[in-house]
Amino acid sequence: MPDSKSANPGQLIGIQYLRAIAALMVAYFHASSVIPQFEGLLSRYLLGGLHLSNGVDLFFVISGFIMVLTSSNAAPREFAMRRIIRIVPLYWTLTGALMLLALWRPEAFRATAASVEYLVKSLLFIPYPNPGQNGRLFPLLVPGWSLNLEMFFYAVFTVALCLPRRRRVAAAGLIFVIAACGAALLGESTSPHVRAIRFFGDLRMFEFLFGMLIAEWYSKGLPRLPAALPWAIAAGAFTILFLGLPFLQLSPRSIQQQFLENGLPAALIVLATVALEPVLQRRPLRWLAYLGDASYSMYLGHLFCLGAARLLWTRAGLVHDSLTDAIGFAIFGMGLTIVGTIAIYRSLELPMLRFFRRAYRQRSVPRPSAPS
Repeated sequence: MPDSKSANPGQLIGIQYLRAIAALMVAYFHASSVIPQFEGLLSRYLLGGLHLSNGVDLFFVISGFIMVLTSSNAAPREFAMRRIIRIVPLYWTLTGALMLLALWRPEAFRATAASVEYLVKSLLFIPYPNPGQNGRLFPLLVPGWSLNLEMFFYAVFTVALCLPRRRRVAAAGLIFVIAACGAALLGESTSPHVRAIRFFGDLRMFEFLFGMLIAEWYSKGLPRLPAALPWAIAAGAFTILFLGLPFLQLSPRSIQQQFLENGLPAALIVLATVALEPVLQRRPLRWLAYLGDASYSMYLGHLFCLGAARLLWTRAGLVHDSLTDAIGFAIFGMGLTIVGTIAIYRSLELPMLRFFRRAYRQRSVPRPSAPS
């Protein structure tokens, strides 16, 4: 996901670790089901039954945290342009690539409904019922659904930057409350337009708010905690994030799922990780931090890599109702995902970021007036 930076001594390396972990969670969530014959085996024997898609919730909390920490002094226009440069180039490139592949080999992309309308809506972050995904509000590049919420958050944050700093978090929270109430009032309409509007009232938006609150607390100085406490908090929160709270059955279910099982555990993990930063900085895991750098490429690009892994594994004749074959594919698929997305990061994401950032800086530099 967005906002990766290279590891350096002044960086919150724990946040980089969490980015890497979140991206790997989502990638393995899809890897465990990309070959239907292996789904049951991997779910039963190799972590596939965990709620690994909740890596997205970690990303949302991290995003709220980082925006407050790094952009509090930014002008609204500058912030918006930086976010567009960070998000759009890679997303548009991979979405365009998927569109071309789906038109070239439609039999290999049966779950991709390709059309000009869907392409435009995907590129403009407009939710729509995707017929290739059973009508769910997914763009052509499925992981991009979270970017639709991310871009809405950036729009809210841009508005908040127009206010005094002490009011920004409250203003963002108020907008999220209004959006959630509006979504609830619209009801369960099947109209595509109503569903698209309701999408932005998703309770996941409050995860950005959790991250913002943690950043405000962090900027004022986290209280010193006993060394074991953050580890215990992180372990307990990860357990809930992975397993949920099956013994608790609240109504409506969305409140339990989005707050108690997803949002709050993700927020506690980020809080605990930030509190552990002095410990984590002593012996940094450079390879894990580097995967954090590449986490946006991994999040958007892992389906391409898993599709290639599935094709190679199938052509090798290794798809049997066998635990050995299933574990072998999981290792092969995740290995190819890591290698492939690092290649995307180095060959696509970084060069595009450098190009557009340089172009924006050059355009922003005031030109000297001509001599009279």
